[in-house]
Amino acid sequence: MNQRIVFLLLIVVSTMTGCDPQINVAGAYFPAWLLSGLIGLAAFWVLHLIFLRTMMVPFFVPIPLFYAALYIALTSGTWLLFFASR
Repeated sequence: MNQRIVFLLLIVVSTMTGCDPQINVAGAYFPAWLLSGLIGLAAFWVLHLIFLRTMMVPFFVPIPLFYAALYIALTSGTWLLFFASR
């Protein structure tokens, strides 16, 4: 890529950081991705317990990769479901 295009893209990306939806909790504003991460983590632990009860864990060959992908999918899905329409 041309250095000028890269520079312009960096400027655009750096100015978009303020476009994050925010949630008011007891008078303090928190970014929406923080709440999405916590909801994703809770859903992850529920699914982990279900996987342990049904003995499906041995079928997930690269366990760290599977769990990381599951957490990212749950967090991204939560953000899309609740905050993408704003």
